[in-house]
Amino acid sequence: MSTGHIKVRKSVRLAKIENQNNRQVTFSKRRNGVFKKANELVVMTGAEIGIIVCPQGSKPYSFGHPNINETINKYVGEERPPSPSSPGIDDKYVQMFRKANSSELNTQLNSLQDQLDFALHLKSKLKQMNKKVEGQQEWFKGPIEKMNYIEASMLKEGLEDLLLKVKNYGTEHGYGYENGKWKAE
Repeated sequence: MSTGHIKVRKSVRLAKIENQNNRQVTFSKRRNGVFKKANELVVMTGAEIGIIVCPQGSKPYSFGHPNINETINKYVGEERPPSPSSPGIDDKYVQMFRKANSSELNTQLNSLQDQLDFALHLKSKLKQMNKKVEGQQEWFKGPIEKMNYIEASMLKEGLEDLLLKVKNYGTEHGYGYENGKWKAE
């Protein structure tokens, strides 16, 4: 009597895989399995197949026979030939798909347009704020006679700060400052 091993399939609990690495590995294996089964179906029956798999945050993967673009265009695109077996039913579903797809695309377009409008509005506000700041920073470049009291006070404080920094620098490097003149110490 032989003691051969029997391969038993275990059932898999269907739930989202939380671990990112495990989820990616499972996605790759299952995607390859689906594409392999689709290829087998094509070889065995001559069927036309189009599969698009779009994982979150990654590029889409596709499998099609004879070609994914031809298959999509043939059954969903504009040049779809009428089905001889059920001419009206297939067209109804295709039109429903197109309407749902265009509705979803319009929603996405509106959302993107809102984001663009907000970004342009923000850009405009930032430009205005930048011009204000630049104007405030350049007030001292004009003639002193045209300054108001606040601007003159700010200029005086800035010059006094600068003089103090220069004095400290000179002292640190061996120079003294007396009566408006530098002396080597």
